[in-house]
Amino acid sequence: MAENLIQALETKVTDLIELSRELNRENRALKLRTAELQKERRELLERQRQASEHVETSLARLRSLDGTA
Repeated sequence: MAENLIQALETKVTDLIELSRELNRENRALKLRTAELQKERRELLERQRQASEHVETSLARLRSLDGTA
């Protein structure tokens, strides 16, 4: 009977070790994906800022042309 309990405990420990490894792999993958998404967000925000600047510059030019015409 004690042998069965020890075997069951060993099985559970082995399962927990494997689960821990799997969760660590998943955690690393999620951290990488988070970093990628944060970089993409920064790049998109920069592109949005540049586009806004371009629109503002274009509007200013149009206004100056409209004011002199």
